[in-house]
Amino acid sequence: MGTTWSFAGREAETAAIRDALFDRSGPGALVSGAPGSGKSRLLAEVVLGCVPDLPVVEARAGQAPAVPFGAFAHLLPVRAPVREVASAVETILAKAGSGTFLLVADDVHELDERSARLLRALTGTGRARLLAAGERLPEPLAALTPVPVVLAPLTDIALFESVDEPTAAYLAEATQGDLRLLHELVRIGRATGVLREGHWQDPPARTGQKAASLEEALAQASMLAALGRPEEAEELLATAPRRPEDRARTAFARARAANLAYGLGRAEEAERVLGIALETVSQPAERRRILAQRAEFALHRAACREALDLADDAASGPGAHPVADARITAVQAVTAALTGQAAAALDKVRAGLEELDVWFPPASECAPLLEFARAEVWLSVGDLDAAVQEGAPSADPVAHAATQARVLRARGQIHAALREGWDGARLLSRGHSLFAGPCLGELAHAAALAGDLATARDALAEADRRALPTMRALWFPVALARPWLLVAQGAVGAAVHGLLDAAAAAEALELRPYAVAALHDVVRLGAAGVVADRLARLAEDAEGDLAALCARHAEAAAAGDWSGLIGVSFEFEGLGMTLHAAEAAAQAAEVHWDKQQAAAAGTRAWVMVQRCDQVRTPALRTAAVPDLTRIQYEIAELVAGGASEAEISELMSLPIRTVADQLVEICAKLGVSGPERLAVLLAPEV
Repeated sequence: MGTTWSFAGREAETAAIRDALFDRSGPGALVSGAPGSGKSRLLAEVVLGCVPDLPVVEARAGQAPAVPFGAFAHLLPVRAPVREVASAVETILAKAGSGTFLLVADDVHELDERSARLLRALTGTGRARLLAAGERLPEPLAALTPVPVVLAPLTDIALFESVDEPTAAYLAEATQGDLRLLHELVRIGRATGVLREGHWQDPPARTGQKAASLEEALAQASMLAALGRPEEAEELLATAPRRPEDRARTAFARARAANLAYGLGRAEEAERVLGIALETVSQPAERRRILAQRAEFALHRAACREALDLADDAASGPGAHPVADARITAVQAVTAALTGQAAAALDKVRAGLEELDVWFPPASECAPLLEFARAEVWLSVGDLDAAVQEGAPSADPVAHAATQARVLRARGQIHAALREGWDGARLLSRGHSLFAGPCLGELAHAAALAGDLATARDALAEADRRALPTMRALWFPVALARPWLLVAQGAVGAAVHGLLDAAAAAEALELRPYAVAALHDVVRLGAAGVVADRLARLAEDAEGDLAALCARHAEAAAAGDWSGLIGVSFEFEGLGMTLHAAEAAAQAAEVHWDKQQAAAAGTRAWVMVQRCDQVRTPALRTAAVPDLTRIQYEIAELVAGGASEAEISELMSLPIRTVADQLVEICAKLGVSGPERLAVLLAPEV
C-alpha cells in the first residue's frame, strides 16, 4: 500500500487495556468494535508497546478447525497428538517458560469449542493474562469477566500525525473509522497528487455527484474502484471534465483504462482508450507512461511475449519518467519470473527496487509486483528459505499472505498455510487486489489438503466470482488448487485430467513454473508415466534445482525405481519440502519386492508425515504407523534422542539384554540396519 502515517490515537483505550492486564483481580481485557475499527492493530501495538517483555502465546482462531485444539495446533506436538485439555495445558505452559505470559486471541468469537475450552483452562492456571478481540466470548469462556474495551469509529480522535484539521475531518467522515479504507484513501490521494503535505487539496465529491474537476473525478473514481465499485467509477469518469494538456489526457486515459481492465474486465475498451491517448498525446514522458501501462495489461492477461515487446519498446523510447520506468521494470521482472527466467527476473527486481529507493513514494505501487516477482523466482527454484527471508512481499499484505501460505504448504505445515490464506482472504473483503488469485488459490489448496472441503469450495467460488479475462497470469494458483478439491472428494482420476489441462494451458502461455508444478502434481497422484517425458523436456531449460528434481521424481516413479525415489525423497527434504519428501518415500515403499527395503521406505515416509500437519494425499494413504509395541516405540524414541542401551535400561527399568533384543526387533520392523541408522531415521527435525 506504500507508506502511511503513524497511528496516533486510542491513548485512553490503550491505557485501559494496560490496566486490565496488570490487574490480577480479572483475567485481562476484551477489545470489541465494528469491523475495520482497528482491533487487530491495537492488539499488536499493545503487545509491542505495553508488555514487550512478556512471552506471548497466540490462539489462532480459524486455524485447523477439524483438528483437536486447532487454534493452538502450532504449539502442540505433531508426532503424538494431544487429546486432553490437561495435557495441552501442560505442553503450552512448558513452551511459555516460567512466570506470567500473555495469551492473545484475535477474533476470539471464531474459536472452535475445544480451543475455547483450552483457552479457558490456560487462564485458570493463574499465569496467563488474556488479551482478546472479537464480537463476543464463545460459550466455554462465558464465565470469564475481562474488562470490556469498546472501540468507536475513528471519527473524533487524531487519526494521523501531520495532517491538518480539515483533512482529518474529511477522512474521518469518508471512512467512518474503517482503517483499511483509510489506508487506501491515503494511497490514492498521494498517487493522484490530491493529498500533499498533509492536506487534501481538492476533496472528492460524494458518490453520485458529478465531479467539479478532473482531479476530483480521478480521486473519487480511484476510491470507488478500490472499494469494488467499478461501475460507479466508470460512470464518474465517463462524465468527468476534460483538459487538453498531455498530462491531463494521460492521467484520465490511464485511470479509465485501469478501471475498465481490472474492475470490469473489458480489455478491448481499455486498449482503445490507451490507443486514443497515444494518438493525441505528444509529450515523450507521458507517452512512455501510456506504453508502460499497455505492457502491464499484456502481462496481466498472460500475453508474455507481447508484454516484453511492449516493455522493451517503452524503455527504448524517449522521455524518461520515474513512474513509467518503474512500471516497465516491474513488467519485465514479473514476466521473466512467470516464464521461468530466474536470473533475469532477479536482475530486474534488483534494478526496480533501486529505482524505488530514489522515487518512492511516486512509484510505490510497483513495489508489490517487484517483490512478488522475487518470491516467484525463489519458489520456482525451490529455495523456500529465500522466499521467506527475502522474497515474501511486504508491500502488499495479500501477496505476502499468498507467498507465506505457499511456502508453508510445501513444508507440510498445512494448518499454518490455511491460516495465512484466511488472513489474506479477509483483506480481500473490501475491493480489488492484483493478488486475489494467488491468495484464494492457496487458501483453497491448503483447505483441500486439510480436508476442509467447505472452505476449499468457498475459496474457489470466490475466485470464480473475482476472475477476469484481463487477469489470467496471476490466477494459475486457482487452476492448480481446483484438482486438489477433487482429490479430497476421492475423484483422483478427474483431478489428474484437471492438472493436465492446467499444465497444457500454462505451457501454451509459456508460464513454465506453473506447468512444472501441475505436471509434478500428476506424479504425486500416481500417474508419473503420463508426464515423465514432458517434465524432462521442461527441466532441460529450467533454471534452479526444483524442475530437474521434479523430472527425476517422475522418471523414478514411472520406472518403479526404489533407490531413485528414496534419493528424490532426501533431495526434497533438503529443500525443506517435507510433504513431497514423504510422498516420494511412500511411493518407494510400494515398489520394492524386498520386505526390509519396503519397510525402510515406509518408515521414512511415516517419519516425514509426522513432521507435517494432519494431511493425507493419495501417496500417503499407506504411510501407516510402524508396527511397534508401546515399549518398542519408547525405546526407538530414546534412541532417536541419543540414549545408549545402558541409559535406556536404567530409564525404563529393563534388563540391558531385553533392551538389546528389542532394538534388534525394532530395526527389523523398520527396515534399518542398526541403532545408528535408527537414530538418524527418527532424529527430531531441527
